[in-house]
Amino acid sequence: MEFNFSYTRLYVNDYDSCLQFYRDILGLEVAFVSEIDRYAELTKGATKLTLMCRGKVKEYFGNRTPVSFGTKDDAIALSFGVKDVDEACKYLKGKGVEIVSQPWNFLDWGVKLALVRDPEGNLVELLQSSQIIGAE
Repeated sequence: MEFNFSYTRLYVNDYDSCLQFYRDILGLEVAFVSEIDRYAELTKGATKLTLMCRGKVKEYFGNRTPVSFGTKDDAIALSFGVKDVDEACKYLKGKGVEIVSQPWNFLDWGVKLALVRDPEGNLVELLQSSQIIGAE
């Protein structure tokens, strides 16, 4: 049996704000939108992210489907590569995005990371790859 990763889906309460965040602020391209279903497919290169309004899940799959949208525990983060983490944080802060952690060098890994939140509170990791960042 072979399993091929297809995409990541976020079930969100505030569909419009999340669509605006990923499309207008992070620059993903809209491949498909259904306003009736409150569903969107966004792409950037080979990456595909889908958004679906949480209210539609129970409507489509029924109340017997064991799906729960409880308290966030930050068990997952969407990671976006950027050329310059510091500049990305400045840009996002200017757009009103919550900065969870300021840019941090992970010298052993050769990366610089920062964490922000989307409008639903999901973690978004900003990743700057380099040979050795800030190893002066």
